[in-house]
Formats: sequence, C-alpha cells, structure tokens
Amino acid sequence: MSRPTAEALDDAAIESFLETQSVGTLSLAKGDESYAVPVAFTYDPADRDVYFRLGYAPESRKREFIDATERATFVVADETEAGWTSVLARGRPEHRSTVDDLDTHRPSDRSVSQAERDAEIPFYHVFDAPEEAVFALVRLAVDELTGVVEADGR
Repeated sequence: MSRPTAEALDDAAIESFLETQSVGTLSLAKGDESYAVPVAFTYDPADRDVYFRLGYAPESRKREFIDATERATFVVADETEAGWTSVLARGRPEHRSTVDDLDTHRPSDRSVSQAERDAEIPFYHVFDAPEEAVFALVRLAVDELTGVVEADGR
C-alpha cells in the first residue's frame, strides 16, 4: 500500500485552484497571541493579492489583530480530483476601504485597483451582525504564494 505524498503546485495551478475557491482561514498575530478566522475571499491573479470583506463589530478582536499583524498567513484547502490541495499566501494585511464607498474611502495613497472595484467576495453570515458593524475591504499584499497537491506515493 502506497502512501500519498505532496507535489508543489506551479503558478498556473495555484491560480486555477484559488479561482475555484471562496473561503479560507486567515491567521493573524498580536504580540504572542494568535487569531485565526474563516473568511470569504477573492484572488486577483494580476497582482497575486487576496482580498477579503471583513465585518467589524464594536471592539472587534478581528480589527485589533488586523491592525497589529505585520505579516499574515492565509490558507485555502479543499479535496480536488487530484487529491487534497492547499495554497498558502503570506503577506501584509492592509485596509483598503469601506465596502460601501470605494470612491471616498480610499487608502492613503489614493489608489484603488480594478480588482478592488470588481471584488466579488461572497457574504457569509455566521451570526447576526450588530447594527454598528462596519464592513471593510482588506487586501493581503502577498509576498509568498505556495501550494501543494496530494500525489500518488508509488
């Protein structure tokens, strides 16, 4: 009986996989504390960045950790026809805008990419959001993108 092994994915396979997925786990850190949260996302193959729509309730831990994290890790995994596939993206998370108005709530450099304007990030409601919740577009400025797929270990 052979044991499965893992093979690295090339850039095209990573892009193809990410374009078929909609949810992953974003891992953040503040000092010696970690925080991981499942989030919906969209991937922009032009700049290889990942975008999230995050909801922040008053005193949100997620917002606190986004603001404190220098380098986040985002993982997407799923069982595919080839076997288990996973992609890991690392980079700096940065607030880009509120979702409600990209034209008036721009990042400090005043730039808004086409990917941000076209972001089609699914809304997932795990619980009822408080009325005071604010939704923001966050970009993971990816500096490392890797992937693996389960391979036959013969």
